[in-house]
Amino acid sequence: MSSHTKFNNNHRIFGLALSRLLGAVALISCAIVVICDIVMWFLVSGYNPISQTISELAAGPYHNVQDAGIVIFVVGLLSLAFDLFLRGEAGWKPWLVRIAMILLALDITFIALWNEYGDGVPGGIEIHIYLVALLYPLVPIILWFGTSVLPAKHGEFTKLAKATTVIWLLLAPVFFILPTSVDGLYERGLGGVIIGAVFIAAWRLFTDPDSEA
Repeated sequence: MSSHTKFNNNHRIFGLALSRLLGAVALISCAIVVICDIVMWFLVSGYNPISQTISELAAGPYHNVQDAGIVIFVVGLLSLAFDLFLRGEAGWKPWLVRIAMILLALDITFIALWNEYGDGVPGGIEIHIYLVALLYPLVPIILWFGTSVLPAKHGEFTKLAKATTVIWLLLAPVFFILPTSVDGLYERGLGGVIIGAVFIAAWRLFTDPDSEA
């Protein structure tokens, strides 16, 4: 075996190990954000996850627990984006997905840490509603085009991702007109779409990081 071939083989092995590690980080982040949300239901007295939104937890006592869970989830999302950069796949679709994932990570981070909700409490500029609205175009871009880039290209979840894209585009705006008696449950359903997409992508990366399909 030539030294050049040995170098390429070692690069491939270590690259796959890193991809698997990034997938594991993303999987763990999905679990943590869900656990933090559920823990908050019991920490905040009288809280109802069906009628009260996640933002109400983030604006209340113990908000650091909720914020930490969301920020850790962002780390998982960035792990997937980092893997896309490492693969170096050319073309406008891979670049669109990379940019959308970075923007989504930034958007979710601001949602978690920019604690101004237009609740009448003096403070900074209220941009929360705009940050939430920005999720509407970013999520379907990632869902639709994410299955066109490695390692998810032509994967078994392509049809599911594209069907979810259509459902998101139709149903996500409904959140803004829902009665407050169920908006917490609906918001968690939308959040579950994002977490679920990251989980599926992370699981594929963790179990099959060498996919070139």
